[in-house]
Amino acid sequence: MSFCRNTSQQMNIFDPLYKLTDREQKILKNTWAEEFSNTIFPLISEERFSVIYSSNPASRPNNPVNVYMGLLMLKEIFTQSDEEAINSLLFDIRYQYALHTTSFKEQPISKNSLTNFRTAVYRYNEEHGVDLIQEEIESHANEFTKLLNIDGRTIRMDSLMTSSSCKRLSRLEIIYSCVSRLINKIQKIGTIPLSKKYNPYLEEGHRNETIYRSKDKDIETKLTIVTADAIELLHLYKDTIIETSEDFLLLSRMLGEQTKLTADGKMELKPSKEISPVSLQNPTDPDATYRRKGTKNYTGFVGNAVESFNEKERIITHYDLQQNTYSDQSFSKDIIDKIGKQKETTKILVDGAYYSEDISKKATSNNIELVPTNLVGRIASSEKTGYEKFNIDEVIHTVKNCPAGHVPLDSKYKKGVYRAHFQKEHCDNCPHQSNCPVTKQKKQYLFEVSETKLHCAVQRIKMGTAEYHKIASKRAGVEGIPSTLRRQYDIDNLPVRGIVRSKIWLGLKIGAINCKRYIKSRTLSTNKVLFSILYDHLLEVFCFQRSAAANLAA
Repeated sequence: MSFCRNTSQQMNIFDPLYKLTDREQKILKNTWAEEFSNTIFPLISEERFSVIYSSNPASRPNNPVNVYMGLLMLKEIFTQSDEEAINSLLFDIRYQYALHTTSFKEQPISKNSLTNFRTAVYRYNEEHGVDLIQEEIESHANEFTKLLNIDGRTIRMDSLMTSSSCKRLSRLEIIYSCVSRLINKIQKIGTIPLSKKYNPYLEEGHRNETIYRSKDKDIETKLTIVTADAIELLHLYKDTIIETSEDFLLLSRMLGEQTKLTADGKMELKPSKEISPVSLQNPTDPDATYRRKGTKNYTGFVGNAVESFNEKERIITHYDLQQNTYSDQSFSKDIIDKIGKQKETTKILVDGAYYSEDISKKATSNNIELVPTNLVGRIASSEKTGYEKFNIDEVIHTVKNCPAGHVPLDSKYKKGVYRAHFQKEHCDNCPHQSNCPVTKQKKQYLFEVSETKLHCAVQRIKMGTAEYHKIASKRAGVEGIPSTLRRQYDIDNLPVRGIVRSKIWLGLKIGAINCKRYIKSRTLSTNKVLFSILYDHLLEVFCFQRSAAANLAA
């Protein structure tokens, strides 16, 4: 199928819109479809998706890409299934008006159109590592910020744990599932010999008998037996045509994560505590990872949302989805790299998990200021005079004097640590001595602080100011995004598995949030203008009536 742009934008004389009454046309133009048709639909870049189609002009042309993309966004806006969205396009003139298809003889979409389009985008991502949906959604967000006069000088971030739709399995279930899947694969192929020893795995009740009808004391024995079968299968079929199959690769991966080599070269089960959180959690979703956060256990992924905002409007400008072992600090580094060097100082409002001394330096070098709402780590005793009160020149790396004004006997800087010695007489008689972070030695007092601890102390003092609190408090607004994705868009129950497919669905949901925010903003601003005009008109009428009444009375 070759790529072809959607050139059917002109209305014909038989367009259903012309059959609407004036009243119906007025109502239509006051719906969401008007703003979607005039602003959002034209933003969709058809050329971006040309790479998923053939370059052979002789092949059959594709259906309009912008209609597919637009319908996928509308589907998420109204939280519909594929079938419901297609039916809406077929029978709801608002959808047709929004997607510029009112003049089409037949709507350019069929039962599997949306699935096939998502699959093509997924395959391109798998092959080239390029997420076309993310590029498109973030491109729209950039345009929305311009239309809503959001300058992007202040942004905020938040992350959310998302659950995979796969079942969380026990260790025995994981190993058994890998063995069973490979045996069934070999049986299905039929041309590869399979020992009768493995026939029980093909029986319907064998899984339940092995896993769920086991006493606790029998679990270790069954683990050993099933693992031995897995190891034997690995050696039997590693040089056959089955070696490249997904089921064999999963079995091989599972054994690499669940077992270790002994001194005599044999494989044995690892202790549970040695198994990595990124190990296979379920063969049906190989990308899902395990993480314990607080008191909750998660199997799935972690998302990150970056929001630009002003006093009235907000738009999600960037997003990402990674395995849930990915840290917030890694997201911080990614977004700094993504937005790059800034012409004007940009503030990023984050919580403490996103912040570190190294990331702050990286941000500063790009004219970006990280504004954490709190810091992770132990807070120093309030009874001690802060390290930040010492006069330290960080350019020449020298401790100049203490808070009492005493000059040190010597000052050294090595491997990111400042060390300075002060006279014993000065410190013994100093009124701040009991609260000072210096350490008493035999002949003198030692002041020692790392750059990281020093900057942390300076940052805590800065965070205590009223001005800082005013800026940092604005970060709270971004925390509504995880709640919205869970409550309205059911992000924890996606109908797909795997990180690439899940990210495609997340992107469309982010796009839906942005579209709704933009349409709502434009609708409210239009209403405000109308109310203002009406108010002025009524005021003029009222003033005229009062003036006329006064003239009559005179």
